[in-house]
Amino acid sequence: MRRHPRFTRIASILLALAMSSLCVHGAVAKEKKRSSKKNFIPSESVGKRLLRVSEYAEEENFAEAESYLEPLTQKKRLKKYDRALVFQTYGLMLAAQEKYEPATVALETALSVDYLPDSSMQALRYNLAQLHMAKENFPRSIELLNIWMDNEENPNAQSEFLLAAAYAQTDAWDKALPHSRKAVSKSTKPVEQRLGLLLAVEFQNGNLLESLETLKLLASYFPKKRYMVQLAAAYSGLEQEDNALATLEIANLEGWLDRESEVIQLAQRYLYAELPWQAAQALQRGLEQEIVEASADNLELLANALLSAREYDAALEPLSQAAELSENGDLYVRLGQVHLQVENWPEARKALSSALEKGELKNPGNANLLLGITNFNENRLKSARTSFRAALKDEETEKSARQWLQHVDRAERERAQL
Repeated sequence: MRRHPRFTRIASILLALAMSSLCVHGAVAKEKKRSSKKNFIPSESVGKRLLRVSEYAEEENFAEAESYLEPLTQKKRLKKYDRALVFQTYGLMLAAQEKYEPATVALETALSVDYLPDSSMQALRYNLAQLHMAKENFPRSIELLNIWMDNEENPNAQSEFLLAAAYAQTDAWDKALPHSRKAVSKSTKPVEQRLGLLLAVEFQNGNLLESLETLKLLASYFPKKRYMVQLAAAYSGLEQEDNALATLEIANLEGWLDRESEVIQLAQRYLYAELPWQAAQALQRGLEQEIVEASADNLELLANALLSAREYDAALEPLSQAAELSENGDLYVRLGQVHLQVENWPEARKALSSALEKGELKNPGNANLLLGITNFNENRLKSARTSFRAALKDEETEKSARQWLQHVDRAERERAQL
């Protein structure tokens, strides 16, 4: 059977403590007689059997140790110290074999006898609390750890962490807070698990600034994608947008932004910071690496970034692709506007004609007006008149369409005079 390393270690430690009483019981007895008048000397028969169990345990032959010790657990007439030692040892042998349920019962029995040296009782409470944690019996684990702490002069970082974790599992976030903080402050070096718990506890208590500081530590000592992304979100939540962007930039340089939503978020932050060229580069890399889907929305975002960076020629391809994929003709209108801006009349006419053909336009009058302007500049006066007349039907473009029709009339008169 596979041995659980934690409980194998627990078994070895506690059994060593129990066995030490067989060898140095005189000194222990004198100490306890002064303090509690309890007799911590096992009977000869129990002592011999426990020594044999210790040999099995050293060989990690816990099943044999369990079988050898089990008959003693059935005896009704055992003096208190014998009973406490037997059930303590029996529980440890069971725990080492991952038999957590009967191990818990045995150790609880040993604890209820309340007849072990103070150090052994403390060790028993602590490790029984861990056993209850493993079984997800968090209230009992909390109870035991609190008693353990009341009897401990200076609880260490790991014990503070265990108690904080138990409170967190019961959603007692306010009670978890002081212990999670102590778990970190008492640590001799940064421990990721303890900092991670502190982050969760601070956040659940609504302590956003403290959460941010904890995230900084996690990102600094344990640089990982999840911490950098969370740190960026925390900065943004506190309206520190420059820091949020800088954090995402680091994550991107490390190659950690491997989801479409993360690349899009980075690009949008660049645009918000008025850095359109950087936004376009991030999107282009995402598309090339197939992290970002070549959808109409994403291609439009790339085109908009390039247009904001005044990279008109570079914007044409993604905008054309987006227009083709879009369910309506509005992006073709935008494409036509870009061609108009650089006075590429034939391409502008092609794009605007596609917009009207695809339909479902937010402002069809504007598309007809722009197509009329394009035709006019190509000296296609008849087609221009047709487009401007169509633009007359839209209230927003009616006035401009009438003015352009006057230009068409004048141009036709001039042509007739030639």
